[in-house]
Amino acid sequence: MTPSTTVRSPLRLYGRSGELALLEALSARLRAGDGGALVLASPPGLGRSALLDHAVAGHRGPVLRAAGTPAEQRLPYSGVHTLLCSAPGPLPVPPDRLPGSGTTPGGLLGLLRRLGAEVPLLVCVDDAHAWDPDSRAALGFAARRLGAGSRVAVLIGCADETAFAGLPALRLGPLDDDASAALLDRLTETTGDLDPVVRGELLREAAGNPRLLSGLVGRLTPDQLAGRTALPYPLPGAEGVLDSYAAHLDGLAPATRT
Repeated sequence: MTPSTTVRSPLRLYGRSGELALLEALSARLRAGDGGALVLASPPGLGRSALLDHAVAGHRGPVLRAAGTPAEQRLPYSGVHTLLCSAPGPLPVPPDRLPGSGTTPGGLLGLLRRLGAEVPLLVCVDDAHAWDPDSRAALGFAARRLGAGSRVAVLIGCADETAFAGLPALRLGPLDDDASAALLDRLTETTGDLDPVVRGELLREAAGNPRLLSGLVGRLTPDQLAGRTALPYPLPGAEGVLDSYAAHLDGLAPATRT
């Protein structure tokens, strides 16, 4: 069987109006000169990265952006250094004075305040659970203190918000039935007919996980989607979500993982 033609990505986020309103409120405060922070927590595939992308795309100003890398999880301050290396211009301190080079966690706080002194700065970290503990501590320390007048907003995406206790947090849940159905319609609008039985099976299997739903649709042929050919069992397309779960589990302590 030949895989279906490439499925276009959704043009908008489905079922996340409340989350988008919170991001817009944070952005509006930042434009008015007040900073803040928000932690978006969720299991893999529920759309936290898409929400962070949306926030970055809507920000008019400099952005510091980084994502956690499991391979560097044991390198002290590697996450902070990756974040600062994303700065659009030269940093106001030499490399040997960056956080992790003999400074305290407060070094990141001071540096972010200086970077946002004249133009509102957005700091965006995804998969922060995969950062090294020192970087998570420094980021949390800074984010808790970037409030009114700081002109710096911090958005953190992670699997578990407990590492950033004390910060405003929003835990994403699965999409509801209406949002899942709307997303499925968008994903299949160029593939032809969608059999009602196949439609029900895809929605049941995805269980409100937008990344999983996209993966399932992308691996089926037009004939399978139309019900002219039997669906494979198990349905393909879940590999990306499963890999993300595996990477998260690998980073846990052995007893916790068990």
